[in-house]
Amino acid sequence: MGVILIIIVVAVVAALAAHLVARRLFDREIEAAFAGVGAVTPVAVDRDGLPPPVRAFAERNTAGRPDLPREVRLIQAAEMKLKPDAGWTKVSARQAIGIGAPAFAWDANATMAPLVSVRVIDAFVEGEGRLKVRLFGSVPMVTATGPEASYGELFRYLAELAWAPHAILANPALRWRAIDGRTVEVAADTADGQTARVRLIFDTDGDVVAIEADDRPRDEGGKLVPQPWRGTFGDYRDFDGIRIPTRADVTWITDAGPFTYFRGEVVTYQAK
Repeated sequence: MGVILIIIVVAVVAALAAHLVARRLFDREIEAAFAGVGAVTPVAVDRDGLPPPVRAFAERNTAGRPDLPREVRLIQAAEMKLKPDAGWTKVSARQAIGIGAPAFAWDANATMAPLVSVRVIDAFVEGEGRLKVRLFGSVPMVTATGPEASYGELFRYLAELAWAPHAILANPALRWRAIDGRTVEVAADTADGQTARVRLIFDTDGDVVAIEADDRPRDEGGKLVPQPWRGTFGDYRDFDGIRIPTRADVTWITDAGPFTYFRGEVVTYQAK
């Protein structure tokens, strides 16, 4: 019995040590992603080249902070669904969004069941996208990297420009096309030449209230499939001179109908 007990103790200690090492490495990866978000210095673009609704939105919502920050950071209280018929899971998250180039990092924590936690890094940094989910912050559950992950994450950056209005004025990688008086398309390219396109939809007050994309990649059974993607914004507030929406939800448009999988609120916001 003594030998068996020693073996069990050694196995438990080894498993705990492996968990701590893996969690520490994941922590470092997340911090490195956040450190890279603001790496590119913002450069003012020619505002005359911006569609009128976009220019008006950016100038109005940055009027209280005319200098160009390198990034913005926010804290979210949110809920997510993994499947249409699943319940909502509470999520706490922090996010950094780059101003001078397409870049963001989203670090989320969720409790899936009693004593069962997961940590997520969703990011697009230095032209590379990734989505990684770790049980207890150490055990791999989902790992998505490579060109298709980068393409999908670039859609997210474009869709969230309402949270980084300075980027409209200082990110030369963005290309704009007016569709009508209240709809504007923004596009950007991945390193391998794939173009992500997102439509920003404005209300009569000039605020971005919705986004649309026709073909954002979605994982279906291990295969990435282009699918319509929608989001809404609301409850605009001023944070130290920068006006942003504080509520958002995100929806896949599936063959079975709309599937809203994220809804959240911005709790704090800071330009850096």
